[in-house]
Amino acid sequence: MSDRIPLPAFPDSWYRVVSSDAVAAGTVVALRAFGRELICWRGESGTAHVSGAFCAHLGAHIGHGGFVEGDNVVCPFHQWRYDGAGRNVRIPYRDKPQRAAKLDALPTIEANGHVMVWHSAAGTEPTWEPPRLAEADDPEYVRIEEDSYTIRSHVQELFENTVDIAHFQFVHGVSGFGSVELVEDGPMFRAIASVTMQTPRGEVQGAVESELWGLGMDVVRQRGLGAGRTIFSATPVDEEVIDARYTFFVPRDPETGGPSRYGQGLMREFRRQIQQDIPIWENKMYRTHPRLAMGEGPIVDFRRWTEQFYEPAEPAAA
Repeated sequence: MSDRIPLPAFPDSWYRVVSSDAVAAGTVVALRAFGRELICWRGESGTAHVSGAFCAHLGAHIGHGGFVEGDNVVCPFHQWRYDGAGRNVRIPYRDKPQRAAKLDALPTIEANGHVMVWHSAAGTEPTWEPPRLAEADDPEYVRIEEDSYTIRSHVQELFENTVDIAHFQFVHGVSGFGSVELVEDGPMFRAIASVTMQTPRGEVQGAVESELWGLGMDVVRQRGLGAGRTIFSATPVDEEVIDARYTFFVPRDPETGGPSRYGQGLMREFRRQIQQDIPIWENKMYRTHPRLAMGEGPIVDFRRWTEQFYEPAEPAAA
């Protein structure tokens, strides 16, 4: 990636690329991720598709002036049509489509109000999918997706915070911290960090539970405070630029219909903490062989777990 962070920029994983409600039926949205131009469109069937943006004919960007007909996306230049698998299905001035003309279609799913795509450096197919949260379909919860944070770093660096328990005290001001409990299950990595938190009721013994799914999605729950979960998504835009954002699922206030008082406070706290993290992420370097203190072994465990998301020729340093 760079001398500062010598890791391959785009690990194999599922990544959020756009909100589901930003892609209405019959629309095309231009995107950028993994150092390339992409498009997302939704046909009449309601299925969202993501593919490379440039027409196989003469290279027009379909995200600028393209449109949807039925379940096909149409290039604005000569109106060549492509289906959800990226195949050219019609050329309006010829009797047959061009079989060799294809858009690079990415594996795409929708979960928790996000359109997510599978990125693989070697073009391998996904063998797992991210979870679908029960709160996303529960009317007792409000879903609020924040504006994005543009961060100059690497997704692995962002998610390493989940096992760096000491930083919760010295960066975010929690009263104290204890141990970290780890659970690994293939692409899932759960870190439960014991912390002492200051609340209006005084100090509370609780924990921050972070459940990573690949290197694109972290599902966070604050144990000991209240209900609700938060998705922290991080998507590489270019080699040193990440689009990161929070999606909150917090209890609904029965009177206002909006977030409860607890939910509002939770969101404020997440916003406060990421503003403290960003200048550190953007200016630190990745230590391939860090000098760790006693009790910081979970950092080594985390880095070993990340190796599965890199091609064998370019393993993550551990």
